[in-house]
Amino acid sequence: MSKTTWQGIHSVLVTPFLPEGPIDFPRFEELAEANIRNGADGLIVCGSTGEFYAMSVEERVKLFEATVKVAAGRVPVLAGVSDLHTGVVEALSAAAEKAGCDGILALPPIYAKPDLREAEHFYRRVCGATGLPVMLYNSPARIGVNITPDLVARLAELPNVVAIKDSSADIQQVTELCQKVKGELAVFVGYETMIRAALPLGVTGVVAMAHQLSGRLVRRYFDACRAGDAATADALEPALFAIYRCFKAGSFYAGIKAAMNTLGQPVGIPREPLLPFTDAQMAGVARILAEADVAATIQKLA
Repeated sequence: MSKTTWQGIHSVLVTPFLPEGPIDFPRFEELAEANIRNGADGLIVCGSTGEFYAMSVEERVKLFEATVKVAAGRVPVLAGVSDLHTGVVEALSAAAEKAGCDGILALPPIYAKPDLREAEHFYRRVCGATGLPVMLYNSPARIGVNITPDLVARLAELPNVVAIKDSSADIQQVTELCQKVKGELAVFVGYETMIRAALPLGVTGVVAMAHQLSGRLVRRYFDACRAGDAATADALEPALFAIYRCFKAGSFYAGIKAAMNTLGQPVGIPREPLLPFTDAQMAGVARILAEADVAATIQKLA
């Protein structure tokens, strides 16, 4: 039996910054509220999409608190606690618990490229230091280590490991993962473009990047795929996949903000080391969105 009721669309929030550099907290709270209004089943704050790597610990804790305040118990809030230093991960986990978060999302130690033995040691240490439920996070392209289904199955023995976000983009790995832990852990994929293929395998949700900028598009798409409504899924896929092409027009997280700004959803620019898209890149984003009628599709679903 699954250890958690987490399921569906868990939207990983961008962090809007003011031109002078600080976090725009009023705008952040508006975005969090809009995500819930448009059907998010959960919110993730200070994930990779939120540019956690470019923020101080103090800023991240304030964002935890702000998200809990907006959610007000309506949906679970997961705090992104990833860092290179295990002590910082533990401190962020404690802060998330104090802020009232419902769980944490943690990558293996970033940059260090731990092997599987070291990754397992890390997760066991972090899980032993917090009372919060934990979502494991596999992102081989970003971290340089692949959290295998066998390792996930071992970590599932820990009482507070309740879910995994798999961003391997490998349907074979997702299939094996579901075979090993389905019914015990909630399995989430890391890309909305995998929803249709992954749900029949036993995947229970998606950690969603496009949901926050697409109104109810991802909500309708997820529900259609879950219900086997191929006609609706077919109709919505061109807009969804176009949004993902925008993300890939430059640095991924800068691309998310570029798409949002183009769609009239101001979120500012990314923090360095990322840079805002060039004029040419912005023109490319506008062209991709226009060719797929993304704005019109969003409006139609409002």
